[in-house]
Amino acid sequence: MPKPNNPKITLRLDLLRPQTSPEKILTRLIRWLLSSGRFILIFVEAVVLIAFITRFKLDADLQTDKEKIVLEQAPFIESQKSFEILIRETQLKLSTIGSLKSDRTDYPQILKKIADQTPAGVKLTTVNFEKSLDKISIRISAIAQNNSDLSSFIAGLKQDPIFSDINIGNITFSTGILNFTLEAQANKSGGTKL
Repeated sequence: MPKPNNPKITLRLDLLRPQTSPEKILTRLIRWLLSSGRFILIFVEAVVLIAFITRFKLDADLQTDKEKIVLEQAPFIESQKSFEILIRETQLKLSTIGSLKSDRTDYPQILKKIADQTPAGVKLTTVNFEKSLDKISIRISAIAQNNSDLSSFIAGLKQDPIFSDINIGNITFSTGILNFTLEAQANKSGGTKL
């Protein structure tokens, strides 16, 4: 490098360090917001306004489509009204039948259980049923040939889980035959379903 002609004037440049004091970050941020940030703000406001206007248009289109669907389907719905009434009546009948069937007591099953426990020497004269909330009261009038037939009949009923509270109400002995009255309870939800 050639030597300067005037040795008194020397200029030192350091390009890596700024000559003035550096700006603070807050000052630079404010300057950027004032210059470039306003364009971002205008763009965001434009997007919001477009979305707002589009929302009104789409709501109006939706309402128009709903009204058109109602007008087109009204005759079809009216034509199907009789079928709907018929279906609702059928559903009501089916639910009524279902509830009656679930509340029904299976008397033939109870009579079969009694018949299965009845020995050959015992003849049933009357069988009465009286239904209560969860039990069925049974009153049996019968004739037994001997004492062992009577005891096997009672023991058989006691072994069956459906029957409970088995009591002999009245017993008479005449000409070699036992006339007796038996009272028992049959559970609706006993060992087997009635």
